Amino acid sequence: MAVIRPFRPFRYTETAGPLAELIAPPYDVISPEERESLAARREAGAIHVILPRGEEKYTAAADLLADWKARGLIAREEDASMFLSCQGFSAGGRDYQRWGLLTTLRLEKFEDNIVLPHERTLTGPKEDRLRLIRACRTNLSPIFGFVDAPLGLDELAADAISIGDFEDDKGVQQRIWKITDAKVLQQLEERMAAQQVFIADGHHRYETALGYRDERRAAAPSEGPQDFDFLLCHLCSTRDAGLAVLPTHRIPKTAPDLKTFLAHCEELCSMTEMKDGQALWQALDAPQEGERQPRLGALLPDGRALLLEPGDGARKELAAIAPELAILDVTFLHNVLMPEIPNDQFIYTHDETETIDAVHSGKAKIAILLPPPSVDDVLSISRAALTMPQKSTYFYPKVPSGIAYNPID
Repeated sequence: MAVIRPFRPFRYTETAGPLAELIAPPYDVISPEERESLAARREAGAIHVILPRGEEKYTAAADLLADWKARGLIAREEDASMFLSCQGFSAGGRDYQRWGLLTTLRLEKFEDNIVLPHERTLTGPKEDRLRLIRACRTNLSPIFGFVDAPLGLDELAADAISIGDFEDDKGVQQRIWKITDAKVLQQLEERMAAQQVFIADGHHRYETALGYRDERRAAAPSEGPQDFDFLLCHLCSTRDAGLAVLPTHRIPKTAPDLKTFLAHCEELCSMTEMKDGQALWQALDAPQEGERQPRLGALLPDGRALLLEPGDGARKELAAIAPELAILDVTFLHNVLMPEIPNDQFIYTHDETETIDAVHSGKAKIAILLPPPSVDDVLSISRAALTMPQKSTYFYPKVPSGIAYNPID
């Protein structure tokens, strides 16, 4: 069902500098401070094109790419290939290795049930990315997707060509190989042919590439596959032990009235007071016994740490929601406990200690701890053609921009 194919990207040459100093995280997780720090490193760093600056920033990004090509800072691969990666990292006190395949994926409409989303998108980011892709005619960053089948990627490193081995700013060990063997590439294409691709990260980029493809088709109809029919994609298997999803805790920018919030909880929830924030987090992070139900933790300014689970009132409200969504902790929060607070009125963090300290220090009046979501949640939501609230999942580590630039012109 899913079609991948080898491609000939532009990649950094030695003239541009060490790859570790040229890559950047995805554009939508970069703070203004991090953007400036990355920009100061190298004149040809990926940050300059994925988050361009200036009055004509989209044109500026296209001009930069052209300049890098002219000066030999990036060069086109001679052979069509795919790229194997292994990201070594630590999370939650455990060490992981996540194997991925950087390739190009044929764009498919969501209704065709081949590539499936799990999150809603916003108009603003899509317009921004569309103007960038129109100017650059290049996939600057890969989306991140996974398939619910084994891919056997770890078996390919021994015969692939190593092109990178370094530690990035987040402490992630990035190892990268190039695969050019025609037989191996064909085997990878065949493994993917019967699979669906589930988008983990990059929903805005995917929808933007789909819209751009339709623009190009309308402007100049042609037979056969074109470069703009594909986009840059980093693929992983759900069977990969390194496929980690971090929790995303929430701190309301404007805290609700505490008395009203507690009365709401008493009306809707079963509440268990825990010893402290760390004890609350341990309870949330532990596997549930018996039938699964949504749950979350509330940290209050008086020091209380409350484990909240649906009571009769909450269960009645959740019963009106699709079952695949009703079991999600984020649904319990946003649809039942704090429906009056929009998504953009929360501060998000993936660190439980940071969240707990924010309340203890007085920086926050209230904070919400959420358990980590599961890959199975993403699969069930996608297969049911539903979408989670924004900031429901945080796949870690992120896939960097700058490993390869995929021309689609």
